[in-house]
Amino acid sequence: MLLASKYSLPDCPEHTLQRPRLLSLLEQSQSDQLLLVTAPAGYGKTTLVTSWALEQDNPVAWYSLDGGDNEPGQFCRYLVESVHRATGNGVPETSKILAAQHNLDPSLVISQMLAELRQLPSELRIVLDDYHQIDNPIVHDATRFLLRHAPAGIGIVITSRSQPPLGLGALRLQGRLLELGAEDLALTIDETTQLLTRRLPFTLGSDRVAQLHQLSEGWPPAIQMFALSVRDQEEVDRYLGELEQGHAHILDYLAEEVLERLEPELRQLLARTSILTRVNGLLAERLSGQTGGQQQLETAASRGLFLQAQDSSRQWFRFHPVFARFLQRQLSDGSQLTQLHQTASDTWQELQQPLEALRHALKAEDRDRVHRLLAEQGEQFLREGQFRVLNDSLNWLGEDLIKRHASFTLLAARLARDSFDYERCNKLLAAAESWLQREDPKQWEDFEGAFAAMRAQASVSRGQILKAKEYAQEALDLLPKDQVSERIAAQLVIGETSFCLGELDQAMHHMEAVEKATLAQQDIPNAAWALCQQTEIAFANGLLKKAAALQARAQRLIEEHHLVGLPISEFIYRLKGQLQWEAGDLDGAAESARRGMQINRKVGERWLLPEYTLLLKVALARGDKDECLEWMERVEHLLSGEQYHRDWVANADAARMRVWQALENTEAIATWQEQADPVADRPSNHFEQCYGRNHVRALISLHRYSDANRLLGRLQQVAEECGLITDQLRNHVLAAHLAWLRERREKALEHLRAALTIMLDSELNASFLQIGKPMIVLLKAALEDTGEQALNEAQTEKAQKLIKLAQQQPELGGGIRIELDETIVREILASDAVPDFLRHSPLTPREWQVLNAIHSGLSNERIARHFKVAPSTIKTHIRSLYQKLDVKDRQQAIALAEQLLRSVQDKP
Repeated sequence: MLLASKYSLPDCPEHTLQRPRLLSLLEQSQSDQLLLVTAPAGYGKTTLVTSWALEQDNPVAWYSLDGGDNEPGQFCRYLVESVHRATGNGVPETSKILAAQHNLDPSLVISQMLAELRQLPSELRIVLDDYHQIDNPIVHDATRFLLRHAPAGIGIVITSRSQPPLGLGALRLQGRLLELGAEDLALTIDETTQLLTRRLPFTLGSDRVAQLHQLSEGWPPAIQMFALSVRDQEEVDRYLGELEQGHAHILDYLAEEVLERLEPELRQLLARTSILTRVNGLLAERLSGQTGGQQQLETAASRGLFLQAQDSSRQWFRFHPVFARFLQRQLSDGSQLTQLHQTASDTWQELQQPLEALRHALKAEDRDRVHRLLAEQGEQFLREGQFRVLNDSLNWLGEDLIKRHASFTLLAARLARDSFDYERCNKLLAAAESWLQREDPKQWEDFEGAFAAMRAQASVSRGQILKAKEYAQEALDLLPKDQVSERIAAQLVIGETSFCLGELDQAMHHMEAVEKATLAQQDIPNAAWALCQQTEIAFANGLLKKAAALQARAQRLIEEHHLVGLPISEFIYRLKGQLQWEAGDLDGAAESARRGMQINRKVGERWLLPEYTLLLKVALARGDKDECLEWMERVEHLLSGEQYHRDWVANADAARMRVWQALENTEAIATWQEQADPVADRPSNHFEQCYGRNHVRALISLHRYSDANRLLGRLQQVAEECGLITDQLRNHVLAAHLAWLRERREKALEHLRAALTIMLDSELNASFLQIGKPMIVLLKAALEDTGEQALNEAQTEKAQKLIKLAQQQPELGGGIRIELDETIVREILASDAVPDFLRHSPLTPREWQVLNAIHSGLSNERIARHFKVAPSTIKTHIRSLYQKLDVKDRQQAIALAEQLLRSVQDKP
């Protein structure tokens, strides 16, 4: 009796994710091709081919293989039965032969079947599912015979966890083999998002989707388990943590589907090498104690054991991270694990891979190995951005040992500085200096200049600019010429302090000199850093094209030297994102932010504040309220728990301030303004200017116009003294809006003209449109001005372009906020959206102003205070207003105002 389930097309599981990118590849396959789908367990091979087969117009013969099909007779019987039924009893003679014979010759059976199929009026596909179950050479020979002699119109499809030994080279050369592997079947991030959107009862943020995708590398069971296990937002981080450590259900799945099927020697080799980030034949032999390591690895990879070749020569392999964590659970003997890590450390050193050697020395808790590797390679590790392993190693060695070795102290101090832990940085330097001065004065003499350079870097990071400059100059006086890296660090600080002090030309000169010196030393990370600093200087000068060219040079430098994973790359992508956002390329800015997140996520979420801030700005620019609030929550979470450089905080607060203003959250703005530090006396750099404008925006929202005006005047004076062109434009825009709110029309237009003049030489679009759609009113008023200060032709063209850009901006809160003047009123009255009764009974200028105040949400008392009249006077205006508008109450008036204002603001 044959089991119908083995030759019947399976049903697709409920909630199957449609994968059009893969199905289109299968659809393009030719009927005379072998379609081979190979991947480890769980990648959805059977589901994919089933989905494709169900859509075929021509017949599909399905054969699900298991271990019993290694018997040639059974293999032939099921193969023929599946073909016979799929073709409507199309091979009756072959079926008779099978029924009459006991000792079957598979090649004769298949020959007869193919002879009958040549008469078939349509094409046929034969699917051999789970072919990895076959290990009998006779059955392999029968399959090879089928592939070799299948006539035109008869195609074969094979799914397998391993590469089938069918001699496929000839088919590959003939172009008759279409292959899909694990990389093809792994879910993309878009498919992961689609699956989770369908299965989760809540919306998962894009960065959490990316984190899940990174941990699982698109392995479907891990993602499906997430969808089944996580029921609310609070469980997300818990599951991701479990996945990183090894989720229990996934471990059970791998134990049943993979581990139990392996012979003991291979199981041992895989478990012992799973502690490695990558493995080759030598490492496999050293850790397993077996011979033939290279052959064993190739065998494991070909059998679909989640082991992927890393190079074309197949010398290096890497475990899928989920499988690696599963295998590591098999290593329960602590002493054996220590020995494995020590062996791995020594072998990596032999392979000239000191970072891997340090990782394993640390896991082995081998003090001598850790000490030696840090002494020999610590500076190089720091240069490569290996902060986490360095920090773990130094913390494990302990502060008493650190202070006795000046090089270790400098490493630890640098790590503390880069983590914004300036107190620890100074404590480490002070403790080491005290001990070295007393106990080892010769060592202190050798390192005194390097300590000064480190103190200079710490001082500039915490905003102590003059102090940093003094330390940097002291370092240059103390350091001998051969201590090149320390001298470069001091020179970088001098360049940064010049930038912070508003000495842009000097800063650019220093950074160009540092770039030249670092390139001569092949110090690529610091050369890229110098280029990034030049990018920021050019941006501050309003030279966006130059800034973009410098940023591109830094990116090319890192890419050419294969250093894209270093922390400096995050800075490069961050700058690129800022330039894209300024130019209005929101998709590009978001992509750059996510590239930066990929680099910085490995050192902890606290480092993602700049990327979260940029994504918040993008969401705000798109008018996506839900996404905006999601990024806002992440930004506020980091700000509440961490300390950051003033630059990062100022940018984050600027984004938050705009969201609060858009949502009219005056309470949050007032709280921020009360708790924020005062603005620097001389805000001579971009981040102090940004911080000052945050205060200005807060004061404007709180109707403290005089205070806002005084502060803006100070910001602009310093920006002009220092040549901060971009900040001058941003200040002029804010000043124009503030003057307009204070009903000082001529002053507002004066600031607007100044901003437009700057815009003629730059494309600071986002900066110009920072106040949102109220800019439309200002620009239209400037265009209508025909006096002595009327816009010239170039300014007019720029203003018209900016109006179109502003009209395209969505409002985050869904409403319209605009300050009415005669220009806008005339445009409203000319609009098709205005009711006829409003044309016949026009509003007075004061009634238009009152309507605008009502639309802005002001109470009668607030409106009266604003216009400095009695509340009874405002009530009279409102009664007249309602009568002319033919509305009954305030809500109807607001709705009509919204309609009228939208006709102006959203006009394409």
